[in-house]
Amino acid sequence: MTYAFIGLGNMAGAILRGMKLSGGFQADALVGYDADARQMDKLNKATGIVPTGSVGEAVKQADVVVLAVKPQIMPAVLQEMAGVLSGQLVITIAAGLPLTYYEDMLGANTPLVRVMPSLNARALAACSAVCANAQATAAQLDTAKKLFAAVGTVHEVPEKLFSAFSALAGAAPAFAFEMVDALASAGVKAGLARPLAQQVAAEMLLGSGKLLVESGEHPRQLMDQVCSPGGTTIEGVHALSRWQFDHALHEAVRAVIEKDAKLGGGK
Repeated sequence: MTYAFIGLGNMAGAILRGMKLSGGFQADALVGYDADARQMDKLNKATGIVPTGSVGEAVKQADVVVLAVKPQIMPAVLQEMAGVLSGQLVITIAAGLPLTYYEDMLGANTPLVRVMPSLNARALAACSAVCANAQATAAQLDTAKKLFAAVGTVHEVPEKLFSAFSALAGAAPAFAFEMVDALASAGVKAGLARPLAQQVAAEMLLGSGKLLVESGEHPRQLMDQVCSPGGTTIEGVHALSRWQFDHALHEAVRAVIEKDAKLGGGK
């Protein structure tokens, strides 16, 4: 099977490296196109993907086309693809654009799978949502799931919930990075060296997530286990409450969902 990647930025690079590390795509061919020739050369050296001269040239060689360009660039890419597609599976990772958008641009008979991964794919720890249109077969959906399982976990989610999923799995890593930076800065203020403070905060986040997933316990149950009566941690929890930590996160998620809806034209 031949995979063509259109757009070779950070996300495409993470997926390609995951494919290489997984060992499950050794018999497959990889081709790609990016407007930046340096990016094509970089990923050729890192993953073995074969650069092509245009979107159309890459698509003609493919069994599966992975669209990894920004939503703003997508119309021009789809216009170039429309004349050369011949039944290939098209996988898109662009934010905001619904499956109907691609059907309008490429034709209603095009098999499509929409995926929402995250930057955590770079650490093979993405949490990706997938959904397909009616033209995609079960085998084609499985192909997409296998591709993104190489960089983390995959969840089949109704498209109407993609905005909410994207806010939690795709955008919230930025919130987590900001929290780690703030914790590290607080640690520096308390006397820790910055490298140690940042490492401790990051390891705390990693361990806390691991505990949540493996224990299956509600976050509040685990909070109660950390907060001793009259102890130090409960003071910090109450400080977060006073500064409306929960509300700030709710508003951040809402803002992401609203922007996602605007990118998709409100669909």
